[in-house]
Amino acid sequence: RLIFIQNKLPLGIRHLLITGMEYILIGMLLGKLGLNILDPKTIFDLQPFLIFGLCWIGFMFGLQFEIRLLKSLPRYYFSIAFIQSLVTFLCVFCVIYLAVWLFIPLPLPLRLIIALASGSMAACTAQSAVAIINKNYTIKNRNLLDLLRYISGVDGIFALLFFTFGTAALTGLNGSEFSLIEPLGWLFLSAFAGIMPGLILIILSRTRFSPSEYMVFILGTILFCGGLAFQLNAFPLVSGFVCGIITANLCRHRLRALSIVVRSEKTIYIILLIMIGAVLEVDTTFPVFLIGLYFVVRIGGKVAGIYTATRVLRPRYPVPATFGLSFIAEGGLAAAIVLDISLLYPDAARILIPVLVFSLFLNELIAPRFILRHLVGTEKPEISNPVIN
Repeated sequence: RLIFIQNKLPLGIRHLLITGMEYILIGMLLGKLGLNILDPKTIFDLQPFLIFGLCWIGFMFGLQFEIRLLKSLPRYYFSIAFIQSLVTFLCVFCVIYLAVWLFIPLPLPLRLIIALASGSMAACTAQSAVAIINKNYTIKNRNLLDLLRYISGVDGIFALLFFTFGTAALTGLNGSEFSLIEPLGWLFLSAFAGIMPGLILIILSRTRFSPSEYMVFILGTILFCGGLAFQLNAFPLVSGFVCGIITANLCRHRLRALSIVVRSEKTIYIILLIMIGAVLEVDTTFPVFLIGLYFVVRIGGKVAGIYTATRVLRPRYPVPATFGLSFIAEGGLAAAIVLDISLLYPDAARILIPVLVFSLFLNELIAPRFILRHLVGTEKPEISNPVIN
C-alpha cells in the first residue's frame, strides 16, 4: 500500500521503496529476528538458489560491458570512475581493518576479508537514486548528470575487480608467508568457471532456436556457471560476471540475452533481499561501532575520490568539491558481494550483513537529496511510475 501512495511520501522514502528495502524487513520478519520460518536449516537448503541468483546478477552485470560500446565513451569518464572507486576502496579498507584489528579479536584472514569486502561494497554506486531524480525532476546541469550516470554504471566493475584480486591474494596467505601460486590458481579456476559456460552458450547460439529455447540456454548456462564456480571454491558472482563479459563481446545475441536476464532481475533481487534480512543477526556481542564507522568513512571516501579525480583530470565543466555526496547510494551489487562472502566465509558475513543493511537504509534514504542539491532540479508536475533498478 505504501508503494501505491508513494508519490505523496518524502523523496527518501520513495527511493527506499523503489530499491526494495522493504523486502529486507520482510526477511527479518521471516528470519531469526522474527517468526523463524526461514531458520538456518531452511537458509542452508536454499543455498543452490542463492548460488544461481548471485551468478545471474554477475552475468547480467557482465552483459552490460561490451568493449566496443565502452570505447565510444570519453576516456576521462572511465579514469574518473577508477580513481573514485580506488580512493573509496582504500579509505574503507584501511580504516575498517585497523578498527577490527584494534577492537575485535579475530584471526588475520578474517580481518582481511571483512576489510576487503567492506572496501568493495563501499566502491559500488547504485543507479536507482539517479533514476528517480532524472524521472521526477528537471535537471539543469546535464554535464554532472551524465558524469554521475556513467560512474554509477561502471564503478561496480572496479568493485568486483578489487574483491576478486583481494580474495585471490588471501588464498596465498599462510601465516606470515605469502605464495603466488595459490592466488594465480584460484584466479584461473574463477575465470575458467565463467569462460567455459560462456563458450558453450556462444556455440549453442549459432544454431536455430526459438525464444523459449534460448531462455533454456541462458538458464542452463547460469546454473552450470554458478554450480561449477561453487564446486571449484570460487565466487558465483565473479564467475557469472566473467561469463557475461564473454557473452557480451563474442555472442551476436547479446541484446536478446540481456533482455531475458533483465526481465527476471526484479524477482531474483527481491528474493536475495529477503534472504539478507532472514540471515541478519545482531546480538549483544556485535560491534555496533562498525556500522557508524563504515557509513562515515564510505561517505568520506566518495567525496575524497571524486574530488581527487576531478582535480587531477579536470573535466571541461566545473565539478563541486562535495559532488562525491551524490554517489553514496549503495545498491544491489553491494548486497550480492556480501552474500557471495557468506558462501565461503560465513563468520565474516555475520559481521558484514548488519553493517550493509543499516548502510543501505541510511544511504538510500539520503542519497536523492544530495543528488538533487548538486544537479539543481525543479520537480515535475507529474511523477513517472518508478521501477526497481
